[in-house]
Amino acid sequence: MPAPRYPLVIGDRRVDTPDWLPVDDRATGEVIAEVAAGRPGDVDAAVACARAALPAWEALGPVGRAGAMRRYAAVLDAHQPGLAALIHREEGKPLSEAQAEVARACEVVHHFAGEAERLWTMHLPGASLSTGSTVRPAPIGVVAAITPWNFPVALVLWKLGPALAAGCCMIVKPAQEAPLAARMVCDLATEAGLPDGVVSCITGDGPVLGEALCTHPGVDKVAFTGSRRVAEQVAAWAAPRIKALSLELGGHGSLLVLDDADLDTAAEVALVQGFANCGQACYSVNRILVPRPLEDDIIARLRSGIAALDLGPMATDRGPARHAMLLDDARAKGATVEGGALREGNYVEPALVTGAGPGVLLVDEEPFTPVVAVLPYDDLEDAIAEANRPDYGLVSYVCGGPSRRTLDVAARIECGTVVVNGWRVVVPQAPYAGWKGSGVGTELGRPGLEAFIRWQHLRVLA
Repeated sequence: MPAPRYPLVIGDRRVDTPDWLPVDDRATGEVIAEVAAGRPGDVDAAVACARAALPAWEALGPVGRAGAMRRYAAVLDAHQPGLAALIHREEGKPLSEAQAEVARACEVVHHFAGEAERLWTMHLPGASLSTGSTVRPAPIGVVAAITPWNFPVALVLWKLGPALAAGCCMIVKPAQEAPLAARMVCDLATEAGLPDGVVSCITGDGPVLGEALCTHPGVDKVAFTGSRRVAEQVAAWAAPRIKALSLELGGHGSLLVLDDADLDTAAEVALVQGFANCGQACYSVNRILVPRPLEDDIIARLRSGIAALDLGPMATDRGPARHAMLLDDARAKGATVEGGALREGNYVEPALVTGAGPGVLLVDEEPFTPVVAVLPYDDLEDAIAEANRPDYGLVSYVCGGPSRRTLDVAARIECGTVVVNGWRVVVPQAPYAGWKGSGVGTELGRPGLEAFIRWQHLRVLA
């Protein structure tokens, strides 16, 4: 029986294409679906549809958009099991992790439905009520969202939620490796009754469609999550038209353990965030900085926890090869590697690395595989300097006692998010932003909404 085919989503139309791309089950290699291979002409059609929809969607106003978003959120909630099942198969994420991703992503849409209602226009009165300054939020326009494979639902809805609340229309270009769940998110917009053209989805070859979207004169903003290398290309494509950009890039998370930390908590943070999604997360713990007297204690806890892990397959064929390369580099430079073997298919063993430092690739570059390095320190100032050394600043972690010192150390870490004594990173109400080489702009929270707004000042003098 042939695999089902999924066409492009261009507003309320479903568009077949001459060519189709296979999507496989990461655990078995079986082809489970084919998606339409969009072309630049399809991008033109989606942009035209979005631009036609934009005036009416903006005119619906904050309360009207909030109501439409709540209906959309209810439809997404009803389809959470199906979305999680797709992520589990196409990306390889364990089902429990996929379910958590979808549930938290749906929370984002509920949150921004509420934020839409609070999108107030401000009036600064002059000599009379009819004069003065009115400051109003206007949508930035048509947005192209280019999203990765590692969180295929969350990283669409992080962009789509605030964009809809602001009055924007969006065209989603999901990753070729895992397009099904992201496409379903867009498909459900029609079921929820969102107007034709407010949400579209173009699947297909990344560079071809990325260039078409980033250079299109009808696209006002590009919201991208992915690697720094690709972000540089996205920015270059967008630069001639001075498009608005938000770029959420990679990380190299440190877990800084203080001498008064609860080691069980520190080990839990390292295990959950070091190996979630097989290490394929930008918020991963990659380096554990621990006082030298506590090194053996934390390593013992990590060994025990790693032995109990049951990782899913890696999401791409590149993943196992990179895992092996990073561990070979570490060994060649004198580090000790425990675990990390390649297994049949797309599976790898988690790895624990000791004796590594700057100059070892997995300590300097985002690994994006299930590997954690333990680096002992003798002086806290040196540990803080190491936490801040790489040109990343997305998410880091600090574990310490319930004291002012712990918060003071956390505030000195050069990251958009620092998690203290725990591992839950994201809440819809707070911004998620990369510092340094980890990105430009903000997602989530009030700043994430304002990223899709341009402000207009109406100065009334008579």
